[in-house]
Amino acid sequence: MQLTEIATDIFNQTLSHVNPSKIISEAVIWNKTSGELTIRGKSYAIHENQPVFVIGAGKASVPMALGIENVMQGRIRDGIVISPDPFKGESRIQVFTGSHPLPDKESLSSSYELVSFLQKIPNNSFVINLISGGTSSLFCLPAGDLEIEEINNIYSLLIESGANIHEINTVRKVFSSVKGGQLLKYLKGKQVVDLMISDITDDDIKMIGSGPSVAQDISAIEAFKILKQYKLYNSIPHIARQFIASEMDKEMKNNSYRNTEEIDRHWSFIIASASMMASRASEIAEEQGFETTLNQEAVAGPVDEVTQSLISQIRTLTEKNKSRQAIVSFGEPTVQVKGDGLGGRNQELALRMAHGLKDFDHPIAFLSAGTDGIDGPTDAAGAVITNETYNQAISSNINPRQYLENNDSYHFFDKAGGHLKPGPTGNNLMDLHIVLIG
Repeated sequence: MQLTEIATDIFNQTLSHVNPSKIISEAVIWNKTSGELTIRGKSYAIHENQPVFVIGAGKASVPMALGIENVMQGRIRDGIVISPDPFKGESRIQVFTGSHPLPDKESLSSSYELVSFLQKIPNNSFVINLISGGTSSLFCLPAGDLEIEEINNIYSLLIESGANIHEINTVRKVFSSVKGGQLLKYLKGKQVVDLMISDITDDDIKMIGSGPSVAQDISAIEAFKILKQYKLYNSIPHIARQFIASEMDKEMKNNSYRNTEEIDRHWSFIIASASMMASRASEIAEEQGFETTLNQEAVAGPVDEVTQSLISQIRTLTEKNKSRQAIVSFGEPTVQVKGDGLGGRNQELALRMAHGLKDFDHPIAFLSAGTDGIDGPTDAAGAVITNETYNQAISSNINPRQYLENNDSYHFFDKAGGHLKPGPTGNNLMDLHIVLIG
């Protein structure tokens, strides 16, 4: 088996091990006889006549909902989740759809449905809230007089600016009426448990899905600084500038943030994260016979810096070791889009790695892919390359540098080969990077 095939196999095996339904079944235990729900060792007594509802949003919302429904064996009365993909199976939990990575009118309509549903849940009900990556776009209600088209425009500018996810979500919260803990006002009087799948580098629950059910401060001043830093302020819609100016004025006059209040009987659990996913990938690589290095800290920052860091690590290993080596890392590099090509951060990183590895003599494969099965606005999850990919492309009259300069990694791999296209996985645990050295 070639190194690229082994890398792809490790990626696919890892996805199967972190399937959201499987994670739910491992993290949540329901004792039907005693009416006790146990999550990661903490137990909750659910009274016989206490109704149970499920809500949520995100790329993993459907398999998470099916998982909790299977665990609780008919105990759930009703529910709504918002997913990027429709669901046609049997379930008591209704599935509404929205758009990702940019919200649209469908996201808006589904979000109104979820809020309306919340307002009808009786007090003292037990509510299980399922949150995963993609929630920021799928569960989206604009603040003030902003329209969804204007929110869409703001999201697009942020995503292409090179800002990291913490910065992007800090801005998103200001222009939202549900993010940053604002969902909590609809959950007062209920017993609420959040089950989260984290796509955030440091697993900050305030940032997962923009933290709709996590009490926190929302700062227009901080959002303004980020918009100015990335030279976006003058590009956002005029009404958005008016809104953020008004919010900043309130902050300065009151000497306080727009904050959200915690509710009684509320608990949050991260049941899966990218670090857990990468650890499993590392174990699989070891099982395949590779001496494996797991980079514990999530990858972040500009994609060119991430590329140089990986190249340096590979060079050190090839100079010091003769055994088969693997490097596993995870995270989300940022890409500042300057061209008008098509791609995503995984394909961009893979193409940059192809350039960086072209002069290495050791056989090397590198895979970068999104665990959600989607990389940017494309049908690919990412790509897998070798140290020969760059020169082979040149030999085939494909100039990789032209594609890099135009941020057109998708069309490069479309011509040169190397795409990974598993389709939407129903999960979202950031990106997985695998280096294999023969």
